[in-house]
Amino acid sequence: MKILLYNHLQGLEVKELNNPVERKLEIVTKYLRHEITIQKACKKLGCTAKTFYTYRQRFLKDGIEGLEDRRGGNNRKLTKEDIRTIVDLKKTDVWRSGRNIRDHLKFSVHPITVRRHVNAAGLGKINKEHLKPIQTFEAEYPNEMWQTDIMGKMVFPRIGELYLIATLDDKSRVVPYGEWFGSQHKAHVFIVWYFSLLYAGLPDKMLQDKGSQYKANQKVGQADYQYYAGRLGITLIWAKRAQTKGKIERFWRFVQSDFVPSVLNAESKVEVNEKFKIWLRWYNFEFKSEYFGGKTHGENWYPSKRKPSKEELNDMLTVWERRRVTVFNTISLYGVWYRVPPGYMKCRIWIKVVGNVLYFQSMDKIFHSCKLRFK
Repeated sequence: MKILLYNHLQGLEVKELNNPVERKLEIVTKYLRHEITIQKACKKLGCTAKTFYTYRQRFLKDGIEGLEDRRGGNNRKLTKEDIRTIVDLKKTDVWRSGRNIRDHLKFSVHPITVRRHVNAAGLGKINKEHLKPIQTFEAEYPNEMWQTDIMGKMVFPRIGELYLIATLDDKSRVVPYGEWFGSQHKAHVFIVWYFSLLYAGLPDKMLQDKGSQYKANQKVGQADYQYYAGRLGITLIWAKRAQTKGKIERFWRFVQSDFVPSVLNAESKVEVNEKFKIWLRWYNFEFKSEYFGGKTHGENWYPSKRKPSKEELNDMLTVWERRRVTVFNTISLYGVWYRVPPGYMKCRIWIKVVGNVLYFQSMDKIFHSCKLRFK
């Protein structure tokens, strides 16, 4: 069974019959987290309370597989003659999609069923001639260009919503670093960037979209990401559409199909990230890619020649924040309160953010440090 996971950021809109797996998963997990009532859950799925409780019991017992619709029906079956008709139509009109073929032939099956038979006939890759040619690009050597992005949020039944942020080398497809977070905060982007540069060195260019974490929305000024890229001597390239970041988008799909199902029932974000580190090492240095003729991604990669030391990187990639200590000896940073050692009440201090560590500084002296936290 192919597992489909609900993904809000990619704008999946479910309008299929029989309440597909991803729709059931969304509603059942919301109900289990007490976010919606049984009445609202039944209304969203268009079923009775008895049917919904059946979904709930199946999910708790068998996970996502328990939500799969196992019912059969003659109206959803295709004969051998129907399949030949589908293949012949695709050969004649290569531009037709599975949905278009289904509608044209007036079959009462899901478009995925049609597409499955088209792919089985080896016709899935052909398409109409593009009116505007699509230009593909690949870097000439490792670390000439990296891609970075934030994957749309994934719903974990026992944890909630998590986002994956990662960097990917355009030439080799090696992923220097990636981590799961509970939000898309710009500080998370810096954490991933910091550990990527520490591991692999500095790329010549970075490709990313125009999200507020990367690019200032105003015409005047620049985001922190832009400022520090300039300090590091990295040229920024802005993607105008998702297809421009095709390699990292394909990596997201691979993560969703190969990694996420194995950790869907994880108990914590820490558990997900620990297992992701192991999986990422396998992806980089053990997984044999068909694109590279059976070689691993790591066989086509090497660290950048521009690889600063940890001390140099700390100096170049440090985010400074100014804060005033309250009468309770606390400061607020990115929506989280931190306790400050006694002696600085009502004083203004500097917060130095390096990777995932905070350093508290006053009068050019670091007097406290702790881990960066988020809500």
